[in-house]
Amino acid sequence: MRKYIAAGLVFASVFIAGFWAHAQVQPPNGPRVLPPAPTSPLPAQPNSLNIVSGNDVGFRVDSWEGDTPIGRWVIRRDGKWVEPRTSVGTRRLSSY
Repeated sequence: MRKYIAAGLVFASVFIAGFWAHAQVQPPNGPRVLPPAPTSPLPAQPNSLNIVSGNDVGFRVDSWEGDTPIGRWVIRRDGKWVEPRTSVGTRRLSSY
């Protein structure tokens, strides 16, 4: 049993000494080189891009099936609620 305790203490002391020695190393004092700024892979968006959000988005309820509403999404345009048409196909979502 003493052999295991002694081996554990030796292992722990070597591990702690190595960790302490690693912490004492200073990084080189050379000039800082920053990577180039990332460029956007997407083309610039035109300023006429319309985004509808918040109080301009709604859901028109046509009927109910139990507790589930059946209806259509609508948006407010020029003070009137209109049903938008969706484009066909998939598009990549991004936060740009």
